[in-house]
Amino acid sequence: MDINIGIPKYITVRDHLRQRLGGMEAGEQLPTESELCTQYNVSRITIRRAVEDLIRDGALIRKQGSGTFKTKDDPSTGEVLSEHIRGFFRQQSDLGREVYTKVLRNVIINDSRIAAKLDITEDADIIELERLRYVNGVLQQHVVTYLPAQRFSSVLQHDFSRGSLYEFIEKSYAIELSRNEVIVRVEKADDDVARYFDVSVGTSLLAMDSTVFDTFGSTIAFGIALHPPEHSEVRFIITNRTDI
Repeated sequence: MDINIGIPKYITVRDHLRQRLGGMEAGEQLPTESELCTQYNVSRITIRRAVEDLIRDGALIRKQGSGTFKTKDDPSTGEVLSEHIRGFFRQQSDLGREVYTKVLRNVIINDSRIAAKLDITEDADIIELERLRYVNGVLQQHVVTYLPAQRFSSVLQHDFSRGSLYEFIEKSYAIELSRNEVIVRVEKADDDVARYFDVSVGTSLLAMDSTVFDTFGSTIAFGIALHPPEHSEVRFIITNRTDI
């Protein structure tokens, strides 16, 4: 496995472990720390940090005296919020589900209200990425994500039909996403969204406003995700951190 220059080693190891988990059975044991250090040619600290991220995300569970195991697949298809930022695509893919994205718009706009949320000048160019997210062939999310165009111009040329926006940003720009501020609210479906979800105009939808920051406190993205009534479950994972 190649360790990408500019990306913390534990992130590369963690992401590779996620791929491995896709081929493992629920309850199957992960190799020992020592074995993983040898396989990835990294330190125990790197392995521990990668594994701890996966435990916090619910992908792994540690059993005292026995080892670390892949958790049972979660039957829920709703959004999962934890202290580690994965995004909808990777959350669902990690559970072995087929995720497809239909990109509706990937354009430059100017909007002073959105610029304020991104902490950029009000006349700055903004990327507006509008998508429909399907899980196992079923539409589960309409999301519009805004990013500073000057910083993330390559987003405009990338195909997001089968990939993660956050993963693309992390790897292309050597960014570590560290904080996600989320507001959960109810929004009424407008004409377009009602047509996408096949519901009546004015139907109550779960809305999630998300502002994502990097480790330096810079605003990376602002997004609004809408979920139809049958896919409006949100699961929160809250852990007791001892390293802060």
